[in-house]
Amino acid sequence: MDDPTWGKSSGLTIGKNVSDSSDYEDPEVQYPARLRWTCIRCTKSCRDLPGRTRNILLLEGDIKRITDVTKLAAKDFSASSKGSFPYVRKMRKLGGRCIFLQKSRCSIYEARPLICRFYPFSLRTAANNTFEIGFDPSCSGIGKGPRRNGRFFFGLVGLASKELR
Repeated sequence: MDDPTWGKSSGLTIGKNVSDSSDYEDPEVQYPARLRWTCIRCTKSCRDLPGRTRNILLLEGDIKRITDVTKLAAKDFSASSKGSFPYVRKMRKLGGRCIFLQKSRCSIYEARPLICRFYPFSLRTAANNTFEIGFDPSCSGIGKGPRRNGRFFFGLVGLASKELR
């Protein structure tokens, strides 16, 4: 089995996106090499687990998407979240579960927050226009499914870039 450990030099790949645009310099992205992952719909990212409280943080764009789909006011599904820039609110939970988790299904899947779209991956800005992508090793989908390559990870960076504008 491949070692998907984040942090070992043999476990990281540094890639550069090839873009047709010359308006900006594409960032370098460090991502876990040889990582296999697929979402197995376990809902671990949607609820608290023993020893871990899940905070589903929301961007302004997340709030707009959710209010557009549900017709709820932001205060009805989220609470203020200070000191978590660029996130402005956090999702409310019932019994340690996201309020939009219905049995084992997300009722707002198409409008779900960026943090949910990204899970189990995380993005960190590093020096010199470089991004580092890490992952939650407790995710049950790690080590399963297709091997994820640079195109997949650049897609995540693109998604985050679009959402954070």
